[in-house]
Amino acid sequence: MKQSKVFLFIGLVVCAASVIATPAKKRKLTPEEIEQRKYNFFGGYLMQPQETKVVSILNEQKIVSVSVLEKIAAEMQELIKLPVKVNEKNNVAVTLKVCECDKLGPLVVLPDSATACVSAKMLAADVPSESVLEARVSKELWRGLIYALGGGNTFFGPCVMKQVSSLDELDAIPSRTACPDAFTRAMNGANKLGIKPARRVSYRQACKEGWAPAPTNDVQRAILERVRTEKGFEEQTKNPTKPIRIKFDKKKVALSLLEPKY
Repeated sequence: MKQSKVFLFIGLVVCAASVIATPAKKRKLTPEEIEQRKYNFFGGYLMQPQETKVVSILNEQKIVSVSVLEKIAAEMQELIKLPVKVNEKNNVAVTLKVCECDKLGPLVVLPDSATACVSAKMLAADVPSESVLEARVSKELWRGLIYALGGGNTFFGPCVMKQVSSLDELDAIPSRTACPDAFTRAMNGANKLGIKPARRVSYRQACKEGWAPAPTNDVQRAILERVRTEKGFEEQTKNPTKPIRIKFDKKKVALSLLEPKY
């Protein structure tokens, strides 16, 4: 009896020790918490424009409103990260004309002159709704842009970059924009024509380079103040094109390992 009590006591001690020795399980961060940590460290992101030629959507018709063309231009710029403007006349590398021609087809591409013509008149031949017509114009402008930049068709089903022989086939394409597979291949052509994408930089990095705009919240203010204490900041603000060169500091590197890597 005494022996069984001893064994029971030893078992309880072992169980208690294992519970104490087991490290507490770390709580998994939610997606929102991860994004907040990223923002706290980087301060969000900025798009730094570069000296570049542009893609111009030239309006030569009255069927589709300019506001629709501006919406499509904004979508293009957001997805492909290249400067796309409506009715731009200066520094143009690719011209996408929207006209009322009805003789050659809804889309005519002249690759040697980096030009494409989209016929709003032919796209509106069956009197579609405004939303359908807008989608058609968007699809043809995308197709014209990719072809003008030297891109080609894709095997990706929903993409607009495929052979189209009728308005019904154009309408059947579920997407109104090109897919990454298509415009990635066209980036080489854009580069050769002098069209450069905007540079995506964190607010922290922009502060280090000396061109960041004034902070808009406490997180960005804290980042700016911290960067200002780093060696080389004053020299950098006088010459933003020259990168900051900070002397290697083992203590700072060790401390940086404790900072969130998000």
